[in-house]
Amino acid sequence: MGTDKEKLVQIIKAQAQAFLLDAGEFYPFGTYVGKNGEIVPISAYLGDDHPASLDLIEFLEKALKEKLANGCIRIAAIAIDILIKEDITAYDAIEIRIYANDNFFDKRKIRYEIQENLVHFFES
Repeated sequence: MGTDKEKLVQIIKAQAQAFLLDAGEFYPFGTYVGKNGEIVPISAYLGDDHPASLDLIEFLEKALKEKLANGCIRIAAIAIDILIKEDITAYDAIEIRIYANDNFFDKRKIRYEIQENLVHFFES
């Protein structure tokens, strides 16, 4: 599972970079590793061009947990664009929630900085 987990994190970061370079932000999205090792990106459309992030997160979590419970996928992740505040400084970051089986497995917060044609991720 560790290999799938790291693979998911790298794919999420690549997807986030594409969104950030294009728009400077992104709505929550996800990716999963299927039963046979295939990588599948997912997103949600809730009938509104500007949906609330919490609604998207709930929708994605529910869909992924159902797939995990049914044994359709091995591991899944959701990416959320967040702001981390430390003292008086705020940093852009991506929160990656990783799910295995039908339960929450891990959460990572990775700071990022958008540069001209690259997003630099700062992992601790």
